[in-house]
Amino acid sequence: MKKYLFLLLLIHSTAVNAQFKLSGTIKNYNGHDELKINIPVVYGFNDARSVKIPVTKTGTFSINLPVKARKFGDLIFQQNFYLLLLTRGKSLQVELDPQARHIKLTAGTSLPENTVLQKVNIEEYPFFLKNYAAYIDLRPAELDSKLVRPYFAERDKKITTVNQSVINLTDKKLIASEVKYAAYNNLYELVLLGGPYNEKLRNLVISAYDKANIKPEVTLPGPQYYLFANYYLWYKKTKASIKVKTQNIKPNQPMPDYGMTVAQFNDFGNKFGSTYQQWLGASRFLPRPVVEQLGYVYIDNAVRNNSAVLAKLMAKDYIRKFPNGMYKKEVNRKIAGLK
Repeated sequence: MKKYLFLLLLIHSTAVNAQFKLSGTIKNYNGHDELKINIPVVYGFNDARSVKIPVTKTGTFSINLPVKARKFGDLIFQQNFYLLLLTRGKSLQVELDPQARHIKLTAGTSLPENTVLQKVNIEEYPFFLKNYAAYIDLRPAELDSKLVRPYFAERDKKITTVNQSVINLTDKKLIASEVKYAAYNNLYELVLLGGPYNEKLRNLVISAYDKANIKPEVTLPGPQYYLFANYYLWYKKTKASIKVKTQNIKPNQPMPDYGMTVAQFNDFGNKFGSTYQQWLGASRFLPRPVVEQLGYVYIDNAVRNNSAVLAKLMAKDYIRKFPNGMYKKEVNRKIAGLK
């Protein structure tokens, strides 16, 4: 009997330690707006993964979230997103002020690392995207002195804030690495705003990525790293395409760094899109564990976009590369659900 009770207590303790407890209050709660938390599998926002958090009429809430190791998640209320670091076995109490669009961290065992996370504000919108028009016509040297250097100085100041904090080393490295990769990701946004033919902005981003190290700085990176890895594949593809053009490489000649001809590479793009071209580059340029994570995201996106041909093609490659991978069952389930 004692042995049976001990096993029950052990199972209960294990279950509790595999959770993160989030609780708190919403000031002046109106009684009907939803409170959610979204925890990405790898990176990116998928509303289907948002978990609704029950809120009482008085605005209090409490939920136990299943978490393996450490995960970043966005607490969402009235279209405002608040980034939190969730660690298994820990807890956090917060107070939401909808009118001020502010979250106050009040207590909990994860309060120290979340306080640092809030202070450095990883998801802060950068100054050059707030006023994009002020930079679009600058010469390359001016872009470097007025945009890149000041922005990286802000980034480095945030990293110093993290490194000088008193939180544990694992959280310190994780948060600092996310700050670093977020800066590269925000720079890439310039390419999207400038359009594919804005050569000046494209070259500015390529120059920044030339100095980047694709190897993750922590064992279990966060979503900003994986988004950066995705953009890094754009960077490698773009550099190869520039070489093809500037060096007048013929269609039957090798595509730089890709192990196939230019014609073959372009044909894959025409048939299956740029995502598949990036998937082709993933195994050549990224660490294997990163390829496994990104591959799952690409397949999931293809399924959600009803791109059945692309999803099935990548899934076949993915299962061959990772026959015992962590997402094998989920990938097979998604593919089986396609029409």
